[in-house]
Amino acid sequence: MSMCTLTGTLLHIFESPKGKNDKGEEYGGQDKVQLLGEVALPNGETRNELVTLTTHDRKKFEGLLQQRVRVPVGAFAAGKQVMWYIPKGATPEAVV
Repeated sequence: MSMCTLTGTLLHIFESPKGKNDKGEEYGGQDKVQLLGEVALPNGETRNELVTLTTHDRKKFEGLLQQRVRVPVGAFAAGKQVMWYIPKGATPEAVV
């Protein structure tokens, strides 16, 4: 079960480009979704932020394009940046 949820407008669903690195190892091909969400700021204002997430089942998102959705997410630190991900089996829901 996820401790956090991300809410935003589902703008785009796509497959990341595939390729091979210098060692001949393949990369890419993951399904991705892009959500435009609002981030609350300490002064009470909000900032729009585009978040790109990998999903294990793009079909769960296909009927939700251009709608506000909520999806469970996890987070991890990559250097000074926080990276978000959708846990396996998580299902988005439309927000009314």
